[in-house]
Amino acid sequence: MNHHASFDSTDGDFRIFSMEIDTGDLRPLIEQLLPDQGAIEVQRDVPGKEHAWHTHDTDETLVILDGRVRFYWDQGEKICGPGTVISLPAGTLHGSVALEEGATYLIAFNAVKFTHHG
Repeated sequence: MNHHASFDSTDGDFRIFSMEIDTGDLRPLIEQLLPDQGAIEVQRDVPGKEHAWHTHDTDETLVILDGRVRFYWDQGEKICGPGTVISLPAGTLHGSVALEEGATYLIAFNAVKFTHHG
């Protein structure tokens, strides 16, 4: 898996990382996202689908596979495309809207420690 990270935004432990992830072979990424016991989710959003302001009781890590979303939180917003990793600690108020091509992404309901951001 090829990682090239550039730090884009931070608010406490909230982070958005732009990465070059090889999405041609998802197995290493899936194995890294999976908790010791449990599952990850594959989400597909049609263009314009919004997940309005909300929080989670657990940490959340999202990896955009294709398409783009406008991700927003209390400190701003960012357009996120393929290879973007979003790390959200439990309780972070946030939302997203799929843009004109829709979006597909992985969601892990845990904090994932990628090697580039410890």
